[in-house]
Amino acid sequence: MKFQLNAEYDYTGHEISEANGYTKWYDWNTVKKHINIMNLIIWFTITVGVFLFREQLHIYGITRFVVIFSAIVIWLVIITPLHEILHLFPLSKGKLDDKCIISINKKAVSALYNEHCSRTQYLICLILPFLFFGVILTFAAFLSNGIWRLFFVFLLIMSCYGSYTDIYMFFYVVKHVRK
Repeated sequence: MKFQLNAEYDYTGHEISEANGYTKWYDWNTVKKHINIMNLIIWFTITVGVFLFREQLHIYGITRFVVIFSAIVIWLVIITPLHEILHLFPLSKGKLDDKCIISINKKAVSALYNEHCSRTQYLICLILPFLFFGVILTFAAFLSNGIWRLFFVFLLIMSCYGSYTDIYMFFYVVKHVRK
């Protein structure tokens, strides 16, 4: 596995061009519209969540800032890179070799796999990080209480937010990409 700054997927090396695939695979205007709608739903959900947890947030005072700041740091430093590495496991069949690249850009960290994969591998690749962190963080939130529950719930919310485009693409591929 390689870590690279501003890495790009090798479209031409895999004989993918505008004529045969990458811009016809999905309509960016439709995807952008759907992502904007999902952002509204996510912000609405977060607002409702803050309203439901308002008593706990009030009880913990300044501690909530430390908890939320800690959760953000853990999400950025640990969960996001692991999320991207989890994308690569089904694509590479568990072998993180030279074809697996973690691209680090100014605004994002992305997993790239420079090899052909099946539709099933791609679908598993899209949903695996969401399921993995969803199960672990939900389980941790149920087993904890007090400020730790707030911590794990906040991590779960950020993890879901970080996965929403993957979930969208999962359903888009299921509906629009031929087997």
